[in-house]
Amino acid sequence: MRIAHAIFHLVMATAAFGAEAPSIECDATMLARARERIEARSEPFQTYWQLAKSEVATALTLEPKPCTSRDPLEFHGEAQSQGIAARLLAYQWRLEDRTVAGTSAVALLDAWASATPLPGTDFDPAIRLPNAGMDVARGMLPFVAAYDLVHGHPALTPEIDTRIHAWFRALVPVVKEGILRWETNDDFGGQHFQNHHVAHTLGLALFGAALVDGELIQLALDSPGNPKDFKELIAGLILMPGDDPLHGPRDKPIHPGEIIDRARTQTGSGLSYCHLSMTLMLYTAEVLTRATGEDWVNWTAPGGESLRLPFTFYSDFWRLRNAGLHGGFYVRDHANIQNNAPFLASFEVALHHWPDVPNLKAIVRSMDRAKTPRSWLAYYGVPMLTHGVDHP
Repeated sequence: MRIAHAIFHLVMATAAFGAEAPSIECDATMLARARERIEARSEPFQTYWQLAKSEVATALTLEPKPCTSRDPLEFHGEAQSQGIAARLLAYQWRLEDRTVAGTSAVALLDAWASATPLPGTDFDPAIRLPNAGMDVARGMLPFVAAYDLVHGHPALTPEIDTRIHAWFRALVPVVKEGILRWETNDDFGGQHFQNHHVAHTLGLALFGAALVDGELIQLALDSPGNPKDFKELIAGLILMPGDDPLHGPRDKPIHPGEIIDRARTQTGSGLSYCHLSMTLMLYTAEVLTRATGEDWVNWTAPGGESLRLPFTFYSDFWRLRNAGLHGGFYVRDHANIQNNAPFLASFEVALHHWPDVPNLKAIVRSMDRAKTPRSWLAYYGVPMLTHGVDHP
């Protein structure tokens, strides 16, 4: 299906159903199932939601603080924090019809979209030159998801909607500039595939979906204008036996599904960065799937690379908190994976897509699912409710 054709049908479907069907972090069916779980007081979902609601109470009192810092890292942290609050408020409106929660989510979005200069659009190029595009994409993820969820709320007036659209549109060039900086600087030391590239493509997909912009969706998915588009990332970021990754194999075998960010194990953070890249890639795949009507979660590159492989391979490291598995390449990461809880929710999403994978069943069964943290390290808002399977 051509992108423009799919976007047209997305617009028509949204209009037909009162512009209330979300399309970024979840869809209408997933929301309906989450509501049913809460209303039925089904466990572990009910306890999970009650714990999340304690965070909603804090979010309701949060004062909007748009960040106009010229340091992209400061923007990333503030946008992510306030965006997570807005997204959780939006979920409460969706799941419990609490109008005040949705109103507060819209107010947070509007406050940021009304600031001067527009947050995230005026960075100092002397500060973190390689990172601005990545910081905008990752920092804005929860805000974009929140915006998608509040569609149909009475507080989202046409005027506010226009302001939010203008803000999102103004952030697109920042992401594109990030892509250009990496391409024209030999990927800063020959890092030809890594988590920065994933974030750039994620940003294009997020803004493309939020703005219903087929050209941005195509740029994220498959385009000569984006040298690290989704298809290129699947083929280049995910390793297969025989590949020669960054910094070499170090006399260890390459397993199907390893992520090229494994090189960060030199500083004890290889597993953490591999988790980051595969989680952002899965989020991107979901956004592209809903935007185009085609299944990009299960897309397989010509070399056999697919997202199923890294989630299968890395799950045992996180379940057992043992960095010495599979040949010992990641052994230096041992200290960094002992607190595994903030990373686990991503595997709830993975099991939703691949319920037949024994490794994924094992890691989800090992969790205290009701108390799995809603951590920014998993990037999804309430994945237990939206993606969690009933009986792992």
